Amino acid sequence: MPDECPPEMSDALSRAQQGWAASLGFRRDLVLGAGLVGVAVFVASLFGIWSRPAGLLAALWPTNALLLGMLIRYPRLAGPMSWLAAIIGYLAADLATGGHLLKTVVLTAGNLAGVITGYALFTRIDVQYRRLRDPVSILYLILIVSASAATSGLVGAVANPIFFHGSAVNGWILWFVTELVNYIAILPVVLALPRLRWPWPDRRRPRVPNIALIRTIPVLTLVLSCLLGVLIGGPGAIAFPVPSLLWCAVTFEMSTTAALTLLASTWTLLAISFGKLSVGPDLHSLHTMLSVRMGFALIALAPITVASVMAARNELLLRLQYMAEHDQLTGLLNRRAFTERASALLVRHSIPSPPSALLMLDVDYFKKINDSFGHAAGDRVLVNFARVVGDCLRETSLFGRIGGEEFAILLPDCEPDQALAIADRVRRAFGDSVIDIEDGRQAATTVSIGIAFMNHPLATIERPLLIADRALYRAKAAGRNRVEGMAIPLDEEVG
Repeated sequence: MPDECPPEMSDALSRAQQGWAASLGFRRDLVLGAGLVGVAVFVASLFGIWSRPAGLLAALWPTNALLLGMLIRYPRLAGPMSWLAAIIGYLAADLATGGHLLKTVVLTAGNLAGVITGYALFTRIDVQYRRLRDPVSILYLILIVSASAATSGLVGAVANPIFFHGSAVNGWILWFVTELVNYIAILPVVLALPRLRWPWPDRRRPRVPNIALIRTIPVLTLVLSCLLGVLIGGPGAIAFPVPSLLWCAVTFEMSTTAALTLLASTWTLLAISFGKLSVGPDLHSLHTMLSVRMGFALIALAPITVASVMAARNELLLRLQYMAEHDQLTGLLNRRAFTERASALLVRHSIPSPPSALLMLDVDYFKKINDSFGHAAGDRVLVNFARVVGDCLRETSLFGRIGGEEFAILLPDCEPDQALAIADRVRRAFGDSVIDIEDGRQAATTVSIGIAFMNHPLATIERPLLIADRALYRAKAAGRNRVEGMAIPLDEEVG
């Protein structure tokens, strides 16, 4: 027998081992995800059972909304193992707190019926609407959670006469309203969560939130309004947090607004459930309970809707700002944005004043490319130029397109010899690149570069641009495909 396997067999074994390792890793992720779902359902169910008044449904049942949100927000969790883990979590929580098996099974069926309905509907709408970042998404949210609550209500219509000695109609109404409140209060929090790396977020570089003191004022007023609601009481107390929640909606992102809305709703619902907040003479009557819970659903919708509108507005403003500051073809800063940001950098670095450099770049014989290959080919050359040059620069560099085939680069904290090395690297990299034209032809060209060396404080970028343009003219006059540098004379400096 030979001592070594043939190369073909060795490669096959290596591929098989890699496939087994990938399969094992995938299965491990599925098990971890299912375990996370099961634990979340179990803990949330225990909280709901704890908030349940005697003989009634829970004041706040977060489990269904939490499960639905996890499955929609993180689709890789929505596998058979996760559904099985959720069922075990439901049953384990109810049985561990003394629930009867038949009642537990029926209640679990009602919970799952609503979650399955919501999952089936959410997966049929576009992803952007699931994140609640568009005002139309609120309409989808209302319709879907209403359908989910109505499906759960069908089980409630069966369970209410058997376990709670009420009518089927009242059972459906009570389950529908209760589930609707739970979904509206809790589901937006989960849907608006930021995307996490699977299976766990990367904690090697934790982000420290930068929260200005002024931004805490809406939260403080929300806390105060919730406390005043408990102290003053009365039916109107449930609306005390509304102005503060609307303030939060125009101040914070959707995820923060949804979380604050959930906290305010949870506080008030638990205060009512445990008798700390009186909203009427007969709290446990069906009419009063339905009225209070529907009120909560409508109150919770207000800040969520405002936050969604604000998110769409902010995204539109960012797009408009990007379009106003960037070149449409290359994606680089346009001349106005480049000069503004470059001047700001110069002012920031003026005390102390480290050396910096400004590069002016011009694609050689660009007009000839347009005449020979067409303007589409010229556009390809510019796009390729922006990509090649960008790969040669440091992260701190500022790169912009200031004319047709003219570009500028600001190199802060850069010695003259370093600037010359970077410029020559850019020149060689672009000269070695070849651009494919649509009809199979290829275009190649070079770049001329002028450098203005800045060794003293400057108030604006205009003077360095003129000096760099003079150096660029020298490079072109000397035969192109060259780098020329000039220091800014002391008597021409500003500031």
